[in-house]
Amino acid sequence: MKYQKIDLKEVRQQARHFQSEHPRLLLVFLLPSLLLILTSFISPLSLIDEGILEQSFISFLTTLLQSSLFPLALGFTSSIILAGALFTSINLFRVPQTELSFKGSLSLLDNRLFSQTFLTLLLKRFYLFLWSLPNLLGVYCLFYSSLMARKFVELHPEFPAVDLSSTDTEQFLLTFALYFFGSVLLMILGTIIYLPQYYAYSQVEPLLCDTLAIGIAKPSRILETSRFLMKGYKFQRFVLDLQLLPWYFLIWISFGIAGISIYPYVYSCQIFFYQRLLERKHKKG
Repeated sequence: MKYQKIDLKEVRQQARHFQSEHPRLLLVFLLPSLLLILTSFISPLSLIDEGILEQSFISFLTTLLQSSLFPLALGFTSSIILAGALFTSINLFRVPQTELSFKGSLSLLDNRLFSQTFLTLLLKRFYLFLWSLPNLLGVYCLFYSSLMARKFVELHPEFPAVDLSSTDTEQFLLTFALYFFGSVLLMILGTIIYLPQYYAYSQVEPLLCDTLAIGIAKPSRILETSRFLMKGYKFQRFVLDLQLLPWYFLIWISFGIAGISIYPYVYSCQIFFYQRLLERKHKKG
């Protein structure tokens, strides 16, 4: 089935115009931007020392999971706050008289809206986590192999002039190769598996915001609707992200600080992309 393309240039132009018309939108995205800056400085891998090599690989994964709990909780909290900023932005698009303030990102913490928001975003995270397992396992194997290599070099100061015929060296090289090349394969396959699912669920947040404005829907229903909307449009959404890549890079090199002024534009692009999806699916319906 042929799907009508979305004019991404028009989407970006409308997003710029929307942002220029509402400069106070920056206040709405201020808190989620600050939280994202904080999360960028927290890495679960930095909390693990080389002593982990003395444990089995299963113990390594268990320790890594434990060290990830706080970053995961902080990241999930940030996603709720960010959804609140998106909720206010969509309301602004629908009703231009909507008041904009720093508290706009906290709009979904209201008792009436929080449970729906929490369950929907949690279900989305759970599904994406399942799809990302091969990729995550690849990253963990790569990190584990790097720790092995560092420990080996410390134990053999003569490296790289090391006796390759020794049993210990052969065992290390075999184990290292198994983890390293296995990690590369897992990350490649994992990315191929994960990306389509990531974009299939990319409309969950705007759908949630629209749903909360008119009533309540089952979280599973919102996720199913996102998959329906993105059918035939996942690649275009990927292209939109590629076009925004310079902005994402600027956020990255500034440790998230540039996001304070960039996020309103990025998420405005996502809102207008969402609107185009609704229009096209409505025509087909």
